[in-house]
Amino acid sequence: MFCRIKARSKKSVTNVSNEVKQEATKEEKPAWDETDEETLLRDNTRGRRNRRKSKCQKDNDEDEGIDYPLDIWFIISEYIQPEAVGKFASICRSSYYVTTTGKFWFHLYRSYYKFVPNLPERLQPQCMRLHGLRACVIRALHYSYFRTPEGEGDDMSYLRQDEPHSLVKRKCTLMWSKEVKVWYFYFKLKEVSKTRNSSINQCKQRDGRKTEFLDTLEDVAVNPEEGCKVLRVTCLKYSMLPPVIGLVLQTVSENLMPGFRERRLQLGFGTSDAPGTFTNQVVLRNVINYRILNWWDPAYPHQDVSYTIELPQSDSWD
Repeated sequence: MFCRIKARSKKSVTNVSNEVKQEATKEEKPAWDETDEETLLRDNTRGRRNRRKSKCQKDNDEDEGIDYPLDIWFIISEYIQPEAVGKFASICRSSYYVTTTGKFWFHLYRSYYKFVPNLPERLQPQCMRLHGLRACVIRALHYSYFRTPEGEGDDMSYLRQDEPHSLVKRKCTLMWSKEVKVWYFYFKLKEVSKTRNSSINQCKQRDGRKTEFLDTLEDVAVNPEEGCKVLRVTCLKYSMLPPVIGLVLQTVSENLMPGFRERRLQLGFGTSDAPGTFTNQVVLRNVINYRILNWWDPAYPHQDVSYTIELPQSDSWD
């Protein structure tokens, strides 16, 4: 009897201990599951991030491509036509650098140069130099290459802006008139810098360039007419005009005169580009034609011989 009771007591003790262990494991399981899910989520997110980083690195390595030597781009540039210079310069940094060198523009000039009777002396081979070479080559090409009837893309008339409204918010830097059977009125308008910091940076750059005189003589991209356009208005009669040099063009309006043959062009100038605050108004009557001239246009009034501003009666303003 005693032995049986003793055996039963051992059994009960073991059962109780097992039940306690099972309950403890049951209570611990949900907490262990929660922490395990969190760690699994963290591990998964870290793994995904690492995979994304590795993929991005692989994509960047693939996007880098092959870096060709600069000599190859110079060789390719010898086969570039004038109308494709912009596309060639936008390929990469090396191709853009090639288009900023004097070697590129000298080769382009020699390849497509053609003598024309009205070609200015500054654009002829004996006067070509590094200073301002890019602008001179572009001007020379518009005298000959872009005016030939043969070939596609030779007619560049689509580049001309026929509407004077496109000149609004430009500052008048020069104005003059000229009589050749009819009256021609010229307004030279330049883009206005939007920020003051840009003008400050330009002054700093100019001061730095003054100290490096040799660099300025070899600067291919120098172009004093950059950002300038000339409005040429043809009138049958002379009109008295107020001085508007230094003022900004704000408004442009055009209407027909009595008889419906000639037009009247009104230009409103002010001290700022805000409309409705103009101080001087230019009224041109008996207008038969007007044209906007870019700096590369052969009709643009460049001063290639003398760098001083001449009187309007001079024949150099053609």
